[in-house]
Amino acid sequence: MLSDGRILRRLIVALTFVAGIAMVLMMLHIVVDVIGRMVFSRPLNGTTEIVSGYYMVAVIFFPLAYVTRYEGHITVELFTRKLPPRQFAWLEVVVGMVCLGFLAWFTWESGVSAYNSLVQKEQWETAADLVTIWPSRWILPIGLTLMGVYMTLRVIDDLRNALSSK
Repeated sequence: MLSDGRILRRLIVALTFVAGIAMVLMMLHIVVDVIGRMVFSRPLNGTTEIVSGYYMVAVIFFPLAYVTRYEGHITVELFTRKLPPRQFAWLEVVVGMVCLGFLAWFTWESGVSAYNSLVQKEQWETAADLVTIWPSRWILPIGLTLMGVYMTLRVIDDLRNALSSK
């Protein structure tokens, strides 16, 4: 396992904890909305927008670094299973570099989008009001950046393994 430092580990765990809180809040929000709609004929205004604009985004993007750290992404080893250790290590380096390239691109684009959303003070219209949505746009670049930092350390570690393996 990669030696990734105490601060990075704490950040990864903290964002994952925030995602867990977002999931619990999302469930409570939906339950209260359903009870309000079914029992009192008064649903909560903006539930769909808040759930899709805040909770779901946090639940997906904040734990990305955690999933990466604990190798929770789906991998298919059908063709790589029988590779010699050195070739497999180099393949890991190449795959990590490609992943970092895409992460950098996604992070940049989501950061630009978040900035534009901030400048425009983006809001979504609900049935009765407006929901300010621009703060949630920063969840993507934050989650992707932390994943990118971890992936960088992992690529360095994979490179060391590739250079030292036989």
